[in-house]
Amino acid sequence: NRTNIGQSRRVTLGKSVAAAGFTLVEIMVAMILLSVIVLGLMAMFNQTQRAFRAGMAQTDQLEGGRMFTDLLVRDLQQITPTHQTNGMNFYAQIPAYTPLAQTLPASSLSRTDLIQNLFFTSRYNQTWSGIGYYVRTNPDFYGNVGQVGTLYRFETNIPIVQMTGDYSLMPYLTYLNSTNSLYISKILDGVVEFRVRCFDMNGLLLTNGSQSILSNNFVTITNTAQIAAPFPQDSVAFYGFSNNIVPAYVEIQVGVLEPAVLKRYHSIPDPITQTKFLESHAGNVQLFRQRVAIRNVDPSAYNP
Repeated sequence: NRTNIGQSRRVTLGKSVAAAGFTLVEIMVAMILLSVIVLGLMAMFNQTQRAFRAGMAQTDQLEGGRMFTDLLVRDLQQITPTHQTNGMNFYAQIPAYTPLAQTLPASSLSRTDLIQNLFFTSRYNQTWSGIGYYVRTNPDFYGNVGQVGTLYRFETNIPIVQMTGDYSLMPYLTYLNSTNSLYISKILDGVVEFRVRCFDMNGLLLTNGSQSILSNNFVTITNTAQIAAPFPQDSVAFYGFSNNIVPAYVEIQVGVLEPAVLKRYHSIPDPITQTKFLESHAGNVQLFRQRVAIRNVDPSAYNP
């Protein structure tokens, strides 16, 4: 009897242990649920990491734009007229290229981005400086002009005793023809807009029809309506000031592509496809605008 009772208990215990185990189906369901949870966590981690990287890239871009704006503002504030009839105090021009028109987000309107060349003179003690900015699409400094490129800064210096007569135009001519890396510094990548606008003493835009400048003998202004390409009507194709004339205010607007969009743009081999890609990414352009008052403007050059 005791033997039968022991065997009965062992059989009952075996059945209980068997009943407490997991079936293959239950294990597979548990594995699937765990896999879904792990994949969800990985996807969430990847999204968080991607957002963090995008935020860091945008922060770097904004910081680069602010640093460049500060540099340019300091340069522009020091613009000084040469008082030389053959000199070039200030120059800004839209080069020969096709501007980029971008469709604004959630709108049928478009924005035309402009790229311009800029040059001006300043004086520090017994030295004249010629400073220029321009955007180019290749590392040859003064090469091709495209719809997106790298912004460069140019600077040359000459003693004040040499800044007379025909030689007073030399800083400007050096700027136009310079390919020497000693004069040129790389400033900013992914630039789609570098727009320059000039204003008089009353803050009015200087155009070809402006009457605020007393003498037009040392002023050349060309409106965009006088050139064939589809440029915005509120921009000016060419500024040239000499003698004692410089703008009273200069407004600069710089547009910079976000790094991820710039990388995708460079990965596209076809130029036409590149342009179409840029046209639909106006929302990925960070704009920086600054209007600078020129300290050394000569009030006698303007109507009161």
